[in-house]
Amino acid sequence: MLLKKNETKKKRLTFVIVLSGLMILGLLFFGTPLKMDQTFKKKNDTAEKKPIEIDKTIPSADDGIVQGKIVMLPSIDYQNLEKDKDLKELMESRKDSLGIKKSLDMIVHSDESMKIGDVKISMRDILEKAFVKEGAVFEEKIEASGAVTPPRIKVYGIYVVQPGDNIWNIHFHILKEYYQSRGINISPIADEPMNQGQSSGIGKILKFSETMVIIYNLLEKKVDADINLLKPLSKIIVYNMDEVFSLLHGINFDKINSIQFDGKTIWIPAKKL
Repeated sequence: MLLKKNETKKKRLTFVIVLSGLMILGLLFFGTPLKMDQTFKKKNDTAEKKPIEIDKTIPSADDGIVQGKIVMLPSIDYQNLEKDKDLKELMESRKDSLGIKKSLDMIVHSDESMKIGDVKISMRDILEKAFVKEGAVFEEKIEASGAVTPPRIKVYGIYVVQPGDNIWNIHFHILKEYYQSRGINISPIADEPMNQGQSSGIGKILKFSETMVIIYNLLEKKVDADINLLKPLSKIIVYNMDEVFSLLHGINFDKINSIQFDGKTIWIPAKKL
């Protein structure tokens, strides 16, 4: 009987040990993954709530990636020259830098556009058509961004033709104002022929100036041959200020009547070095 009781105790003890072992194994295999799953889920929830940071670094050209900023310049509106304070100050500043105040209406850069009446036109379009008419090539530079621009920003003087204007007087007003800003006063009759009937030096410069300008028809959008108006605000005269001032600056004014002009080419007395 004692032996049988001892065997029963051993069986119970063995069952308890086995049951305890199974419980421990159960905790190891089932309890831990559950905890890990909960921990992962908690971390994942935190990640979902965290704002996503986007790399805003702009790649440089050294990275082999083309980048560029497109800047849209506003059109210079002829009819707002007096109304728009900022525009008025801009035009006055540009004119002052050239020694021009009244003889030109606007100073426009080659990468800008203008609006005259209801017509909006870019300087690039005008120059392109003028070059084509002369049979020349309009040089352009293609930037890395794909933008097509003139190789160098140039300055152009714009005069809006008015009823009764003639191109000779328009040129003469510019010439007089240019020299006046440099302390040289030009006689109002300096453009008239001399005693022998020969053209004066000023007259020859004005005649040559006619070959330097672009007369542009705003309504027909083409280069024109004369300034006769069909409608108000329909034509403009475009001056390349670099060319005009290069010509005037290089003249020895004391010998201005020695200028020679054959209709195409002009010979001018150069300044002393």
